[in-house]
Amino acid sequence: MSCSIWEKPGSIAEQFWKNGKADFPIYDMHGHMGEHYGIYFKRCEAPEMAAHLRRIGVKHLVFSHHLALWGEMRNAEVIEMIKPFGDLFRVYVAINPHFQDNIREDLALFDKWAPFAVGLKFLAGYHKVKVSDKAYEYALSFANERHLPILNHTWGSCTCGNGPIMLEVAQKYPNATFLMGHSIYGDWEYSRRVVKETPGNTYLELTAIPGEYGRIEKLVEAVGSDRIVYGTDMPWFDEYQAVGGVLSAKITEDDMRNILYRNAQKILKED
Repeated sequence: MSCSIWEKPGSIAEQFWKNGKADFPIYDMHGHMGEHYGIYFKRCEAPEMAAHLRRIGVKHLVFSHHLALWGEMRNAEVIEMIKPFGDLFRVYVAINPHFQDNIREDLALFDKWAPFAVGLKFLAGYHKVKVSDKAYEYALSFANERHLPILNHTWGSCTCGNGPIMLEVAQKYPNATFLMGHSIYGDWEYSRRVVKETPGNTYLELTAIPGEYGRIEKLVEAVGSDRIVYGTDMPWFDEYQAVGGVLSAKITEDDMRNILYRNAQKILKED
């Protein structure tokens, strides 16, 4: 492990503390947009979110809209919503397994939505449908054929989208890239197994992790920084808190760069 970032003049962490903005591109691979009935968000619509993202130096926020996940808004509306903000936003097409017609209709438009649509978003634990269920087959096959990323909400107590299920699904669809939202939080041995026992197509995603002291270091040790991506769940969590958690971790600068942008660039096929 590296020494404290405070002992490294000229480090990317020191530059961030001084300037309040990254001098490298940040890729946030887990975001949302829109109001939510259970919480007040200071910034949850595109204009306010865009200003905050640019302030800290985010290159892309890859997100799914809250309402699209619940079938109250169509993905086409989300695409139109973010077009005025240029290159900043990228979209996970929201997949709700309870609306099979919507899935087929939306994925038929996927190419038309380029370059904004880049992958799919599953919320299996909340939709109460296992990722291995037939209801996800069409979306999984679509992502597998096109080598797309899929962000799925995972949590240690959730039986619909974590542990052995994700291991089974990732092995069955080796050309898709599976991002484990929240890193199967709390079930750390399962999260390690999912990464280690799949053919290079799984990554742990860090939302909610930076607030737990020492956990980033443990994940890097368990699976390697080349299998971890940065995410915030914005607007649920703040970019500054999450970036600070990564830059404060006792990991190397190469590890930090892998997590904050290099791995995402590889997944999104960007330079």
